[in-house]
Amino acid sequence: MEADLPIYGLARPNTKGMYNEFDTETNHENCGCTMKLAPEILLKGKITDSKTKAPFEAGLVNIYNATKSRGTTPDSNGLFELAASQNDEIRISFVGYKTISVKASELPKLIELQEKVEQLDEIIITGKKTSKKYVYAGIGFATLLLMYGIAEDEKQKKKK
Repeated sequence: MEADLPIYGLARPNTKGMYNEFDTETNHENCGCTMKLAPEILLKGKITDSKTKAPFEAGLVNIYNATKSRGTTPDSNGLFELAASQNDEIRISFVGYKTISVKASELPKLIELQEKVEQLDEIIITGKKTSKKYVYAGIGFATLLLMYGIAEDEKQKKKK
């Protein structure tokens, strides 16, 4: 697709290199700007429980690229895929398990999450009583009394 129209005020000087516009390995000046992006790799792996060696249920574990603010979850077999650059920080977390934080280039294919055991010193339980339902019940009861009063008044008028 060739276009001579400017894109955001920048005109492409040639169309020969249009497929190299987003080439991340070299510095090409195709759109009037210089781009140098780190190449991305597709990270693939499996997440299991360190004790049972069983994969986690689908969607429970959070695999997050903290550098690029994007993430994914594993499927029902514990397998996941995530695009990242070599130096991106990858965080893998799940409630009740230790969070793993590692560079994308050092991420192993098999990741075993270990339980995080914490002991609570004390538990404080607080309660709150809401009175909204009592207000609604009171309004309903008052409405019934009003309707009863109107009905009785109508009966008295008809008897006269």
